[in-house]
Amino acid sequence: MKKNWIVIITSAALFAACGDNSTESTYSDKDTTTTTVVPSEPTVTTPAYNPPDNVRTAFQTKYPNASNVTWSPYKPYDRINWEWTGWPSMDTSYYAVNYTVDNRTHWGWWDRNMNWIGSSSTIEDSTMLPDAVKNTLKKNYAGYRITSIDEEVDKNRTAYEIKLEKGTARSRILVDKNGKILKKKDDNA
Repeated sequence: MKKNWIVIITSAALFAACGDNSTESTYSDKDTTTTTVVPSEPTVTTPAYNPPDNVRTAFQTKYPNASNVTWSPYKPYDRINWEWTGWPSMDTSYYAVNYTVDNRTHWGWWDRNMNWIGSSSTIEDSTMLPDAVKNTLKKNYAGYRITSIDEEVDKNRTAYEIKLEKGTARSRILVDKNGKILKKKDDNA
């Protein structure tokens, strides 16, 4: 009995001496569960960016079902070829918005006069393309693998910027919703 008390007292002394607050133990009569508690990083809060009310109202009118809306000053979206969009030159007086509609993430751009410039979203599944676009791909790019698809929408058109590859050959095309190739760039490395 004396040995048991010595073990208990020694264990308690060692436990207290460690002073480790990063492990929390919970005892139940069936098992012992140990959870490691890791101190969290300090939270850095940046102020929310808000465009003028008229721009936000124009956006909410155009996309009433948008969720996860985040605004920022204009910044280019690297996935699309800005020259191919036909959109006006933009600067930091324009507004960028990232949002979700129908489980797809979109980027949109607005000018300071609450005019919508255009939007872009990634299409993950090529079966979601219009049949005319799929037929153009089948006819002109048989054997190519699609590496990315971005839908670009503005007041004049809906187009798809598609990156393709076949071996070392790479192509980027802009196809309208009717399947007409508007722009293309081939890189046959």
